[in-house]
Amino acid sequence: MNTRVLIVLALIIAVIAGWFFQQQGEIAPPIKIAPSEVDYEATDIKAVQTNEQGKTEYEVNAESLTHNPVTNQDEMSGITMNWEPSDEQRYRIQAGTAAINQQTGELRLSGGFTLSSEDKKAATGVEPITVTGQSLKGNTKSRQVYSDEPVTVEQGMNRFQASSMKANLETGEYEFGQVAVSFTPAARKDKALF
Repeated sequence: MNTRVLIVLALIIAVIAGWFFQQQGEIAPPIKIAPSEVDYEATDIKAVQTNEQGKTEYEVNAESLTHNPVTNQDEMSGITMNWEPSDEQRYRIQAGTAAINQQTGELRLSGGFTLSSEDKKAATGVEPITVTGQSLKGNTKSRQVYSDEPVTVEQGMNRFQASSMKANLETGEYEFGQVAVSFTPAARKDKALF
């Protein structure tokens, strides 16, 4: 082939390529790839945590779980936790969301929570205590929980509100701050004393 023909073909191809390039419009900015903030995630969680002796400490059921490698926390939603901090005490905890650090035992519940004691010995006849509130913090290793926000406490027919709560779940001891109770006494009946 002649050199002139090759030059003309090259010019035609360059014009066509220029026309296609012009038709593309704006070029989108390049995609930035960054490491994920989630190490792993799962749904329909059913997990068991044991202590050093191999005895079940707590069971967790959750709708979903993600592990954040930056904070080293398991973040769960729709959590139900059955916790046995001692041979005498058993609790059921439900919350909207929870974050648990497996190494330190730090526990943070939010989105509303319910903490209910369960009687392991049915013969005691003690009514279970139910505490509800917006957020609860604690530690699974020290077996203590607290809330700096208002909570509502129910035990049988008794009910009161408190501005804060601290609880040692191993011993079953509770401490409440600024308790507000509504009390309605029985109707008074006048009787002669003699």
